[in-house]
Amino acid sequence: MASARTHSSSGAELGASGRANPRRLPRVVAWAAVIALAVVAGSAEGAPPATAAVQDPNIVVIQTDDQAFATLSARTMPNVVQLVGREGTTFTDNIVTTPLCCPSRASLLTGQYAHNHGTRSNHPGYGSLKDPGNVLPVWLRRAGYVTAHVGKFLNGYGDAVPDPYQVAPGWNEWHTWFAAQGKYYDYDLSVNGRRIHFGKRNDDYVTRVLNRKAVNLINRYVPHSRPLYLQVDQFAPHLGHPDRTGRCPNAPVPDQVDKGLFLNQPLPRPASFNEADTSDKPSFMQRRKPLSGSEVNAIQARYRCALASLRAVDRGVGQIYQALQDAGELQNTVIIFTADNGFFYGEHRISAGKLLPYEEALRVPLLIRVPPQLNGGAAPVAQAGQAVGNIDLAPTVLDFAGAAACSSATGCRVMDGRSLRGLIRGDLAGWPQERGVLVEFDNERGQASPASTCAYEGIRVRARTHVKHTSVPNSSGVCQPANQREHYHLTPDPFQLQNLVGTTADQQTQEELASRLADLRACAGIAGRDPLPASGQFCE
Repeated sequence: MASARTHSSSGAELGASGRANPRRLPRVVAWAAVIALAVVAGSAEGAPPATAAVQDPNIVVIQTDDQAFATLSARTMPNVVQLVGREGTTFTDNIVTTPLCCPSRASLLTGQYAHNHGTRSNHPGYGSLKDPGNVLPVWLRRAGYVTAHVGKFLNGYGDAVPDPYQVAPGWNEWHTWFAAQGKYYDYDLSVNGRRIHFGKRNDDYVTRVLNRKAVNLINRYVPHSRPLYLQVDQFAPHLGHPDRTGRCPNAPVPDQVDKGLFLNQPLPRPASFNEADTSDKPSFMQRRKPLSGSEVNAIQARYRCALASLRAVDRGVGQIYQALQDAGELQNTVIIFTADNGFFYGEHRISAGKLLPYEEALRVPLLIRVPPQLNGGAAPVAQAGQAVGNIDLAPTVLDFAGAAACSSATGCRVMDGRSLRGLIRGDLAGWPQERGVLVEFDNERGQASPASTCAYEGIRVRARTHVKHTSVPNSSGVCQPANQREHYHLTPDPFQLQNLVGTTADQQTQEELASRLADLRACAGIAGRDPLPASGQFCE
């Protein structure tokens, strides 16, 4: 077990590695060789022409926890909107393939659906991840990157390894907070294998600490003879404790300096809010009672606290941007902002949580800033409306890095996602016009809340969602095999109020999507890029 050490605000927060070469030298990439390897590994999409001289970009990924799509706006997160969105590409139809923390984060690290990487729920979480030594930071490190992790890691990591503070595979720098703590103050970090405790002072607020560490890492490694991959996994706006503001018990906790923000912000009440009639929905949804006045008040308070907690995350985005600019590397850095899943605030009578395959849980922000010099000299498109998912992030990062999804120990991992680089350039060649993204979940425990689900699989296309619940709880919460379906046409019914299963409406499309879902549930890789999988079914 790593020894504990008390945090001192005057001490350095980084590891013991020395200061690197202060200037980055361009690297001439033999793209023909890279592409040959990437075809095997599944990451050749969007590669530059052979023999092109390329300076490897820094890549920064910032991921929030439980951020509803509607909570990102110019008022709530001005730096994200202005510095990442306005200078980059906003993906308006980005879907997480399993709307739950650990499976979603595993998909980011592997480029795979849960049925391929193995982590279908938070329990056991990291312990069910297949081939954990063959993941994104390992691939980038092999390609010459310095890899740094800051913030929350996959649920269950500490239970799956001999020492909960040990560094996960692939990371040069490891400044990691663990989900089991659930705390904004009075928590431990693993800093390159050492346990460091942070207390109850204002400067110990976890978002402040993670922002500070991210900036320090940029200052240490940028510019550098090796490019930097920095992944900042924020805890906000997840529910947490303790609350030092006095306004947010059992809610996301804002920084003390933000405790007066959004005190009177109205709770959004879309047509799905406290849904009047759930008789068309699966059995577990029919058990949900209408929200009471006190429940609505609690949801409203929690929503306001979530908005306030995001302001510190937004400040961190601004600080990261400024640090890159001060280092003279902003125009050689790709910045990605996203969330691991959405969150319910009263829609469909769901007072809190994620998990269920409705838009509020599935659809999350995705903004990618690519400087023109990394985009063929052109400005990126402002918006992309194609159906994309978190499985596409690893292929995109590898594409920009000129790397492949391979480890020296176990070979190559076949990714299910596609690089988004072409969409950022406005190049739609090779992108499926009506791409279907698989959504899937299995709680693997045989027990669930009577008002939730146990397992499902579904397909989400741009205008429709078709879901099959393969296991649902009875009134006692015991999971039982099922075939309960939902189908929504999102153009006339964006709030998913009318389940069309059992009606004659949209019948041909229902049948087509059910057939595509049967193929996707066992898919792997991309046709024309990867070898035919054992299932015989490629992903879309």
